[in-house]
Amino acid sequence: MGQPAYDMSSEVRRRKTPQTQRKVALRVEKGGKRRLSPFQAAMQHALQLISMALLAGFAVSLLWSEAQLVEVNDQIQKAKAELVSEQSQYTYYNSVLNSKTNITSVEEVAGRLGLMKMDQSQLTYIRLDSDSVLVRRESAVHQWTDFLHDGAMTILASVRSVK
Repeated sequence: MGQPAYDMSSEVRRRKTPQTQRKVALRVEKGGKRRLSPFQAAMQHALQLISMALLAGFAVSLLWSEAQLVEVNDQIQKAKAELVSEQSQYTYYNSVLNSKTNITSVEEVAGRLGLMKMDQSQLTYIRLDSDSVLVRRESAVHQWTDFLHDGAMTILASVRSVK
């Protein structure tokens, strides 16, 4: 067939010859970071301290807010549990109320008490004159304002009659 593309058994191998590295001529020059005066160094240290203090303050405030969040979340969970309990109790009371006010239940209790339904012979209608009608005031505030108004009108009428 022919010769394989990669013959690993071959005795002839090429050796790599080490390449010579070129040495770059370096020279030292004065420069780089300049030296700080004592005042500038003190200011730099003060700024570093302030920034570290701010970072520490932020970390503490973050932890504090997390603690507050956990506490509020706990209160919310307790309120939800209480709400579920109160809703369950409301449902129970509402079902008891509906069962007691159900018309069949009311008729049954009325029958046990010896009561009976009203018939048409027990109804009596009365007609009143317009003078015989009682008018109820809307509220206590309205009654007081009417009382004060009537009193003021009485005083004004008595003052006018004196003149």
